Amino acid sequence: MEWNELRKSIPDDGFAEKYEIYRRARPTVTLVVLRTVTDPILFRSTDTERAETQEFNGTIHAQVNGEKFVSKERLTGLNLCRELDEKKETIISAEYTYNEPIPSLPKSQTADLLTYGLAGTVSGATFSQKSRVIEGYTYSLEPYDLMNKEMHNALYESGTMRDEAGGQSEALFSPVKVQPGTHFVHFITLEAGTKEMFMYLVHNILNTGRYGARETRTGRNMKNEIVGLITSESDSNLSCGELISDHIKEAKNELLRADIQIAISTYINKHKRADWNIYHAQDFNLDKGSVFPKWILDSIEVGNRLTAEHSLVLKNTLEILRKQGLDIVMKKSNEKTKTDPNQSKINADE
Repeated sequence: MEWNELRKSIPDDGFAEKYEIYRRARPTVTLVVLRTVTDPILFRSTDTERAETQEFNGTIHAQVNGEKFVSKERLTGLNLCRELDEKKETIISAEYTYNEPIPSLPKSQTADLLTYGLAGTVSGATFSQKSRVIEGYTYSLEPYDLMNKEMHNALYESGTMRDEAGGQSEALFSPVKVQPGTHFVHFITLEAGTKEMFMYLVHNILNTGRYGARETRTGRNMKNEIVGLITSESDSNLSCGELISDHIKEAKNELLRADIQIAISTYINKHKRADWNIYHAQDFNLDKGSVFPKWILDSIEVGNRLTAEHSLVLKNTLEILRKQGLDIVMKKSNEKTKTDPNQSKINADE
């Protein structure tokens, strides 16, 4: 399989033809992602030892800012860029670092910036690239048990709770983790994105399995599945909070997959518009939708990187994205030079 072959099989519905800074049309592709907790996860914000919460239908649910998922998925994508670049900088500049803008627009052009956005300064002027990925708040479908605390002691270098003199450690912390079996539904939208961005997004979601605080000390703690996909000529405007509020009335410690499927299907049908094309996984039926066609199955297979061939497909998409970004930057640079010759030296420095 080659990227050109897969690209031609993907319908144009929901996608931008090519990367542009100014998005006049805003078609969208929305991924319905089912996240299942496999090991305890600590999500925290203002309180360092527990997640934020939200109440729906008299039940407390864990509330998680989408940025906590995006940041981990971006790092997965950056690792892919560096792995496949082979130090040729056809995919990513050696100087590019997530959340540390460099004073060079050409060196900043990479799938990370073009897909997820970035803000920075070049030659004293600020620039910003808005994210094409909309990944808002999500909430645990099951109740969040605030009483389920884990008591921990801070260990000394010896690996025990006693110091060299035999004194007992008094440093205690009691995290309230989201427990295995808990589910989150995330409606992740790619707005005015290209097919190359879509492949990058799919890869990053499917290959990220560690989230939350202290994740560097734990193993895989979450499984991500793409169970549905919606293409539209505008924003699908779907919300996990609305899904729970309207369609998960009864509090259950662990929802069955069938219960989640029915809730999502009912919610999507309630908000379905005429321009939507709805697709779903074979084992996750969404009423009025179609089973994943071959182009979606192929995209998921490539995103999982099961073979070396899949890596070559992803490499091609990343090279195309960087080239498109560079073409736009150089075009803008040349236009600026024509109107202000004094800019030529600055552009060369960039």
